[in-house]
Amino acid sequence: MGATVGGNNQVYYPCNQVAVPAGGILMAYLKKRGRYYYAKWHTSNNGEEEYVRKSLRTRHKDVAQKMIRELEKLESLGKIDPYSSNFDPISALKKQQGPKQVKCGTVREAANKFYESKNHLSPATKEAYEWSIDHFIDFNGLEQANPNDVTIEHFEAIIFKPGIKTSSRHFYFRHYRAWWNWLRRKNIVEIDFFKQIKPDLPRKRENTRPKMISEEELQLLFKTYDEELERKKQLPDYDPKKVQVWFKPIMLLYFYGGLRRNEAAYDPDLEYSGLKGENLIYEDGELSYIYLPPTKGRKERQIPLIKVLRESLEKYLDIRGEIGRKEYVFKYTGGSMQGKPVRGERAYKVFKDYLDIAGLPKTRTIHGMRHRAVTTWIENGFHTAEAGYMAGHATQRVTEKYTHLTAKRLKEKMDGM
Repeated sequence: MGATVGGNNQVYYPCNQVAVPAGGILMAYLKKRGRYYYAKWHTSNNGEEEYVRKSLRTRHKDVAQKMIRELEKLESLGKIDPYSSNFDPISALKKQQGPKQVKCGTVREAANKFYESKNHLSPATKEAYEWSIDHFIDFNGLEQANPNDVTIEHFEAIIFKPGIKTSSRHFYFRHYRAWWNWLRRKNIVEIDFFKQIKPDLPRKRENTRPKMISEEELQLLFKTYDEELERKKQLPDYDPKKVQVWFKPIMLLYFYGGLRRNEAAYDPDLEYSGLKGENLIYEDGELSYIYLPPTKGRKERQIPLIKVLRESLEKYLDIRGEIGRKEYVFKYTGGSMQGKPVRGERAYKVFKDYLDIAGLPKTRTIHGMRHRAVTTWIENGFHTAEAGYMAGHATQRVTEKYTHLTAKRLKEKMDGM
């Protein structure tokens, strides 16, 4: 995180030092002002300070960081002068990049280029794109066809194939539309087929509720955990170092904090995964917030901790011991995995095991806890913009999907009139 300077709510992110002018030192900073990021250059020449600030016209920190790194390179090579009156960072970057054209002579090439553009996604997400689009190509025999020879009938042949579930139709539609829109943005194809296809899609039933665990069910889950722990203590091979002391606090993070599975737990295939010491924010010596940089989405966020979650995390940290900024919060304290971070797949397996022992519906999921958190925030009076910020949703439109789940709250308000 950057440092807040002068109490003016303007956050500065120091970047690498760049070229040094005669008699002075030039520094580049990333600065957030309001919703947008700026590049700020600061120089000290013979005791006199001078600075210039230019808008990067983006709200996304990861994009802004990449832009300022490129600007630093250009400045160090003498290709730009930030102090020039007509200097514009956006134009400078575009000029250096030059026009980029994607050329694809066949549908196979168009698919492969699209896959390359998705290398930043999780392996599972990228695999879903590859599986669905490869199926489209094979089913229609389009391997060597020109992308402009693809017709709406090719898509409809799969999306409206007899005998498949509604969820499968929507799965194909989403992945094909994303691919096709990418091809349109790259000027490889022109026609948008999906505006014509969408009205004919069968309505998708809302299936979030079965995944969402209630507070009563969560308490039963924890009661089952405690009972199982007492049972294990009576066994001759019981080892207290192998107790999963991370189970309750990580589940409460999902339930009350709305974290995605691998934002709290670790996944070696995801760069952003695993909560670390640097993500724990204290105020007056008390754990108060969870700070998350851009993860699956492009938005950083700060989530206030309610009392039950804070107390659970503090109790766990007392057992875990001192934690460094770059250390993972949830790790094994004993056994063959001692010291290693708890993986998301392990957290999910333990959750499902206790779910089964407790006799709770098997439809409940960890991601359902995230849905529950967002729904609860909205039902308790948070604006969708506030709930979306804490959830890290890419757009408010994603958060608005949760408003249809709050009919009970609306009825309570109506009854109180």
